Amino acid sequence: MIHTVTGNMTYEGIKSSYEAALLTHSDFQDDMNSIWDTRGADASKFDSHDVIKIARYFETQTKNRAEYKTAVIVSNDWEYGLSKIYQVAAADLPAKIGIFNNLEAAKEWVAGSD
Repeated sequence: MIHTVTGNMTYEGIKSSYEAALLTHSDFQDDMNSIWDTRGADASKFDSHDVIKIARYFETQTKNRAEYKTAVIVSNDWEYGLSKIYQVAAADLPAKIGIFNNLEAAKEWVAGSD
C-alpha cells in the first residue's frame, strides 16, 4: 500500500492519515507492508520532538501487529534526517523502517525478502 502525504506535515495529520487511510482500508492486514511518500509534504516545521511523538503513537497502535516493512520516501536532507530519527525511535516496533528518495527503490525493498 502506498500512502501519499501532502500539505503541512503535523503529528495530527500523520495520525489521522494512518487511522483514516490505512487502518480502514478494506485490504488492510496486520502484516501489510506500506510506503509513505512524503515528497509532496512540507516538513519544514516538523522537528525531532514531533518525530518521537509519532514513534510513540505507532508503538501503541502496532504493538500487537505481525512483522512488516514501512518505507518512507523523502525529498531532501532535512526529511532524511527526521526519518533517521524516526527509524531509531521506532526500533521497538514490529516494523522494519527503510528510508528512500525514490518510489522504485522503496517498492523493491518492500517487496524483498529481507
